[in-house]
Amino acid sequence: LRHFANTLRIVYEGSGLEFPTQPEKRDEFVEMCQGILPDTRAYEGNQSTLLWIPEDNDSIVWIYEEWETRAHQEAYFAWRVETGLVDAVSGLLLGPPRIIWLTQK
Repeated sequence: LRHFANTLRIVYEGSGLEFPTQPEKRDEFVEMCQGILPDTRAYEGNQSTLLWIPEDNDSIVWIYEEWETRAHQEAYFAWRVETGLVDAVSGLLLGPPRIIWLTQK
């Protein structure tokens, strides 16, 4: 979380996504994310998207996103579900991702 504190800035909405990855599949998941994150960053309303890997836990990947509104992020997630990405990555995960909504104070 220390890394997240260094990336926070004034935004309308932020979210942290925690992906519980299979340790032996984490590198594959990260590589896949690096291939699709340019589309995430280009999606309407996205202000920033960063991928973080904990040094002491090989079964977690974090994605920190900043959006103009929560509605923008929800529309983006619905698009990823519709395009089949969520189903495609499920074989790399130990369970569903956890979404944490953040509000800067």
